[in-house]
Amino acid sequence: MKRLLTLGLLAVLLTACSLGSTPTPTSEPTTPPIQVPQGGTLTIRTAQDIATLHPWKPTTHAEAQMLGLLYRGLTKLDQDLAPQPDVASSWQSDSIGQTLTMTLRSDIRWHDDTPLTAADAAWTISAMQSISPTTPLLVDLQGLVSAVTAPDTTTLVITLREPYAPLLSALSMPILPKHLFGQLSPVELDQLNLLTQPIGSGPFMFEERTAGSAISLIRNNQYVDGVPYLDRVAFVVAPDAEVARDAVRDGDLLAAELPWEQSQGLGSAVNAGNYPENGFYYLAFNMREGRIFSDMRVRQALALSLDLNTIVETAGPSAQAILSDHLPGTWVAPTGELPSRNLDKARELLDQAGWVLPEGATIRASNGITLSMALYVRGDDQRRIEVAERIAAAASPIGFNLVVTPADFESVIRSKLVTPFDFDLALMSWGNSRVGGAPSYTAYDPDNFSLFHSSQIYQGVADGRPGLRNYGAFRNPSFDSLSTAARAIYDTERRRELYQQTNAIIQSEYPYVFLWADRMPVALAKNVRSTQGEIRLNTANWLYNVQHWYLEQ
Repeated sequence: MKRLLTLGLLAVLLTACSLGSTPTPTSEPTTPPIQVPQGGTLTIRTAQDIATLHPWKPTTHAEAQMLGLLYRGLTKLDQDLAPQPDVASSWQSDSIGQTLTMTLRSDIRWHDDTPLTAADAAWTISAMQSISPTTPLLVDLQGLVSAVTAPDTTTLVITLREPYAPLLSALSMPILPKHLFGQLSPVELDQLNLLTQPIGSGPFMFEERTAGSAISLIRNNQYVDGVPYLDRVAFVVAPDAEVARDAVRDGDLLAAELPWEQSQGLGSAVNAGNYPENGFYYLAFNMREGRIFSDMRVRQALALSLDLNTIVETAGPSAQAILSDHLPGTWVAPTGELPSRNLDKARELLDQAGWVLPEGATIRASNGITLSMALYVRGDDQRRIEVAERIAAAASPIGFNLVVTPADFESVIRSKLVTPFDFDLALMSWGNSRVGGAPSYTAYDPDNFSLFHSSQIYQGVADGRPGLRNYGAFRNPSFDSLSTAARAIYDTERRRELYQQTNAIIQSEYPYVFLWADRMPVALAKNVRSTQGEIRLNTANWLYNVQHWYLEQ
C-alpha cells in the first residue's frame, strides 16, 4: 500500500513538472566559470495544500518559502537570519535613529515588466498599517511607523516614533505592486489572496495551482540578479510523512522537511540536515521579592544541579540543548559549552544563601521554611512531565524538594503568570513567532526586550498593559541598558556585540534555565547542487539563493 501511495505522489510530481512549456531564457543568466546544467524542476514537499497566500501572515514554512521565491522585500534575511540589502541597496538613519532613509535599486521590475519603485514600497507599508493588526509584524508597523514617503523613485523615507532596529528584519516582508492593488480597501486588502493575482518581483513566477496536488513556479527570465538555472520549483502536497519520506528516498521528491521519525535512513542519495525550530523550552523562575528564587544564588544552584545533556535525552532525539533564546544557527547565537553539573558548587551556593540541611533531613530549610515548591508543567504533554520529573530527581541531592505538578495550561498555569503571580517554578515553552501560530523565522529578529527588560514587569493594578512577558520579574540594570541600545542601533555588527553581552548576563543570572529546542529535519537530494558551494541544511533559510541551484546530470 505504501508503494502505491508513493507512485500516486510520483504522478503528482510528473504533473507538476509538465505544467506549461519549458521556458527559454531571453537573456544570458549570470554563470560562474563552469558549465552548469540548465533546466529541471525542484520538487519541495508541503505538508498541506496551499489555497491562500497572504504576504504578512504565512501560516506554514512552505508558504513563507513560496513568498520568498515570488517576491522581494526591501531587505532579505541571509542564512544566519541577519537582514541584508535586497530592493533597498543601502540605508542610513538620522542621529537619533527615528528616520530611516533607504536607497532603492532602479533595475528591478515586476513580473509584468512594470518597474518596481519606492512608491510600491511606501504604499505596501502604508497598506499594512491600514488593516487589522492580527500579527506582531502588523503591530510593529502600526505602532512604530509614523510616516513613510517616497520623495523619488529610488528613495524611501520611514519616520519612526522611536528608534527600532528590528524594523530591518520586518522590512523583509514582500513589497506588493501598487499598480495592481493600490485601489483596494483595507477590508479587501486584508482578504487579499496573492494566488489570485500573483505578480511579484522574485526569481520565480507563479505558473499554476492544482488544488490538493501542487503549485508550480516558473523561472523569471528577467531576474536581474542571475536568471535561475532551474526551469521550475514545484511545491507538492504530501500530507503523509511516511509517503513523503519514501518519495525522497526514491528520488521522486527532491526536498522536504520531515518529522524526526521519518528523517532517518533516507539513503546515500540524500543529504540530511536540521535546524532548531524558533521556539524553546525552559524553567521559569518567579524572582519577585519574598519568593525563594529572588536570590540569584538559589537559581544558580538549581541550574548547577542539572545535567542538560541528560535532560535533552529525556526530551527525545529531536531535542537540542540550548544556551539562550538566541538559538543555534541565528546570527547572535552564543557559543561555548553547556554548563557542567556541579553539585558541590550548588550546595555551596545554597549554604551561602542561608538554606541549610538540618541534621538527618534531606530537604534544606531557612527560617523554618523548607526548600519545597511545586514545579508546574502542562498535564497534556507527557514529554514535559517526564523532563520535569528528571529535573526534580536531579535537584533532590542538593536539598530541593520539587513537586512535579501537572496542570491545565489555560485554567491553572496561565493564571499563575498574572497577578498575584502565585508560583515559584514552571516548565514552560515559548514560540518566538512573528506571524502567529507555529514558531516561525519569518522576519526573525533577536530582540528579547519584552522577555527580560524590567519595564516589561507588571507594575500593579494601575498597569493596564496586556500580555506582559517578563512575568518572572527579572531585573538587571546592565541588561536593561544593553537591550535598549541593541534595539535602537541599525548596525548589525554592533548589535551582535551588544547581544553577546546580554547573553552573558542571562547565562550568569538565570532568569530562565534554558533547556532545549526541537529540531526540524531537512532532506535534499544530492544531485541538487549550487554554484555558490555547499547548500546549508542547518538553517531555516535553506532555500536561500535558490536561483543558483541546479540539477546535476
